[in-house]
Amino acid sequence: MDKSTISHSVYPQEGEFSGTYPQFLRRNPAIGWLKIQASRAHRALPTEGVEITVLQQFNDQRVLFFRGTTDADGLISDIPLPAPPKAASLQSQTSRQGALYQVFASHPDFAPMRYEAEIFEGITSILPVALRLPREAQS
Repeated sequence: MDKSTISHSVYPQEGEFSGTYPQFLRRNPAIGWLKIQASRAHRALPTEGVEITVLQQFNDQRVLFFRGTTDADGLISDIPLPAPPKAASLQSQTSRQGALYQVFASHPDFAPMRYEAEIFEGITSILPVALRLPREAQS
């Protein structure tokens, strides 16, 4: 299984997929995986108990794909998510070849964070979640 690191830019806007949930599933019949690595102190300390929510907004509804909390090592591994077939993801006709998801991270001691994750068939994408104290998030 290949591994790739996901860009951890803040999700620019909700609803990147313009269509319905059934259309999304038809375009993404394969499976890829997401791995979460939550930490604090500039990635020096893994953080347990971070609630992770993976969802996507569609024209007709908002769909929850996963909700869970990180373990003592700050990890959640092997979150299966719909992805486009590998052949479709290799075409360079569009800027995005994978399926895009919104990932929210929350913990009572840290500012909530929002990320985007792009998932590809047969690949485990790694999302580093860098937690910040509430006052750090404002700067």
